[in-house]
Amino acid sequence: MRCPECGNEVDENDVFCGSCGAEIFEGAQVAQTKPDDTESAETAEEKKNPAEKGKKSKKRKFIIAARVLLVILLIVVIVLIVLYAVSKSRSAEGRKIFDNVPLGRDISIIESQTGTVFTPGKTPEYGALNHIAEYDYICRSERSVNVAGIELPEWAVLLRQDGGGSVNEAVLYNFYVIKHNWMGSRVSENIDLSRIQFGDKQKNAEKILGLKPYTIIKESADNTSTYVYRCHYTDADTGNTVVKNIYLVVSDVDNQVKDVRDEQLDYLKMVLQAEGD
Repeated sequence: MRCPECGNEVDENDVFCGSCGAEIFEGAQVAQTKPDDTESAETAEEKKNPAEKGKKSKKRKFIIAARVLLVILLIVVIVLIVLYAVSKSRSAEGRKIFDNVPLGRDISIIESQTGTVFTPGKTPEYGALNHIAEYDYICRSERSVNVAGIELPEWAVLLRQDGGGSVNEAVLYNFYVIKHNWMGSRVSENIDLSRIQFGDKQKNAEKILGLKPYTIIKESADNTSTYVYRCHYTDADTGNTVVKNIYLVVSDVDNQVKDVRDEQLDYLKMVLQAEGD
């Protein structure tokens, strides 16, 4: 074909004349309507092999599903991190008050030191707590937890006075630790307490136990704190579930272990007594 401007011979696929540069209308139309080579090849392949199209569709669906699952997992992880942070902050709230209680002082000084108001007498909202411990003053969480059907505060700091009116004992209950299971943590077998020796550091003793304390008792008489842990396991001989409290007595001066012992619990008896209050 020839250029409409100068008459020079041009190829039918040329868009512009090589001689004068004029636009070749038929070539431009061909160039605009000519399909992409890659797309053409893919379309042709799919027409020749329909199964290939099905594979690509499945692959796209798999990628989309994988991305959705990844987003869901990410959301779950974030939620778990938030819940862990919340539970940790709740536990820390009571622990901070407990750690700041100066023993051997009267209640006014303790309230000033901790920045917290302690209520005298028993708490009518939690009859079970009144059964569990004797105390003269209490500061507790505004939130509650249900432990095996018994309503208890998430945490409570209890104070006991001596005859002169000074506080000689403070107790921290962190019921959030046993909220999900009143029997405490599940262990594979009875924990061998002989592995914990007199004079061991508290941190090393807790590594052996592998448990979190749900109660701490601080006494001014001998400058010690007793950490109480709860666990349960299945007795290999009887097949029965055994629930125990483990008591770790630690010096407040050097954090060394002074004593360790355990006690098997009869929880049914304790529940009946608590419900009877």
